[in-house]
Amino acid sequence: MKFTLTFFFSLLLTPVFAQRVIGWLGAGPVASKVHGNLHPRIKLDKYDNPMVVWGDDAGKVWFAKWGGETFSQPVSLGPPASMVFTSSWAGPDIGAHGDTVYVVYKEMPEETGRIYIRHSYDGGLNFSAAEEVDTKGAYITRFPTVTTDETGNPFVTYMKSEKDDASHRYVVTRSTDLGESFKKDTMGSVQSGFNVCECSPAAYIASGNAGVLLYRNSFEGLRNIWAGVSNNGGISFNNGQQIDSTNFKPETCPASGPGGVIVGDTMYTVFMSGSRDRQFVYMGKLSLSKPSLSVAPLTGDIANVSTQNFPRIAGIGNAAAAVWTQTSGGNNFVCLSFTDALNVFGFPATYDTVAEGVMLNADVAIGGGYIYVVWEDQVTRSVMFRRGVYYKKKVMSENTSVLINQPAKGQKYFSVVMQNIVSCALIDATGNPIEMDISYPKNKDVCKVMIDDMEPGTYSVKIEDKDGRVYSAKLDIQ
Repeated sequence: MKFTLTFFFSLLLTPVFAQRVIGWLGAGPVASKVHGNLHPRIKLDKYDNPMVVWGDDAGKVWFAKWGGETFSQPVSLGPPASMVFTSSWAGPDIGAHGDTVYVVYKEMPEETGRIYIRHSYDGGLNFSAAEEVDTKGAYITRFPTVTTDETGNPFVTYMKSEKDDASHRYVVTRSTDLGESFKKDTMGSVQSGFNVCECSPAAYIASGNAGVLLYRNSFEGLRNIWAGVSNNGGISFNNGQQIDSTNFKPETCPASGPGGVIVGDTMYTVFMSGSRDRQFVYMGKLSLSKPSLSVAPLTGDIANVSTQNFPRIAGIGNAAAAVWTQTSGGNNFVCLSFTDALNVFGFPATYDTVAEGVMLNADVAIGGGYIYVVWEDQVTRSVMFRRGVYYKKKVMSENTSVLINQPAKGQKYFSVVMQNIVSCALIDATGNPIEMDISYPKNKDVCKVMIDDMEPGTYSVKIEDKDGRVYSAKLDIQ
């Protein structure tokens, strides 16, 4: 093999917010249309491999995992002898932390069916038997969702109603043994004082001791978004805050739930709201440590756009992506906004169009330098998947230099003479970043980057040090 490595440097002075570019790869189906396409939800395993769960018209729950080039053959996780509630706007949900994966669903019929959870401790290769989550009693339960805390323990939230379909409220139940059992549920929608919206799913966000239950309330025709706040890990909810100030009063039940992420002590919420004629995606910014709330349309008013709906948000550190569906000129679009400085700039007003056609619902995940989007496509009748590559663009110091030692014949690595390297990635011609193994065999000033498994071709090299300086290079492997 012959290796040619050339480094070049540039001074990046434009603010991070103006530098954002996503390189989108082609879209494709997660599975054949025979497996349905209802309400897809996506999470990542510890290696940032996407895992998708969705439902079909026959009431089945399907799970598939990315294998590097394609998704695995879907497996059914629902009860074999009964149906599961699934539609475009609500259905099975997935939560993950590392290799621990949870899937929850509501068994039909609604009046007597239970909420079940299945867990996997090996990244979705094997799942446990189904365990009941909701407590037995004279209740109707709906719309389960699941999330995890930093230890991998799950929280399940769901709607709970009396048998006469009255007194709707949202409750949260938690597990302290990785989903083997669940505590008695606690009411999270207590602070709003009224019935919750009977057709809108909720979401629970956990971060340390903070827990926030996001839900849509219902009072005299108003369908506003509220947050129930816990400061003891979901054991109780003693604080509440109305997030939505638009006084949304739709003619029909909106069937659209909120989503959120927590960065530091701030929760960022996305939700659909507006007037009867036009509905848009909003973002709320709520401080969990002091009374501070701001709410604004995510994109602002856009000409010829009549409706935005079904927003979802995912984040890692200060990077976050929000996805939603949008109607303009009789067509539907899947749209996405991205920032790598959510706590500083929020989201930009500009956005990417991920897909165009007829789609009803979408979801997003972020990790490993990728943004992953899945959506319910009504043309192909399948769950569609697309990923985009994003790069951190940070200010680089001027007059910096780094020494690259060319590999001798037969060597399976190149070495870099530079202190405090924290990451190195090779990016191939399709834009796929490949994180490389770095070692410091003798001292901290020289590191080795292994390349023995690399295919011949031209690669871009991105090296980042602990201070955020990014060095770019070109590597030709022959």
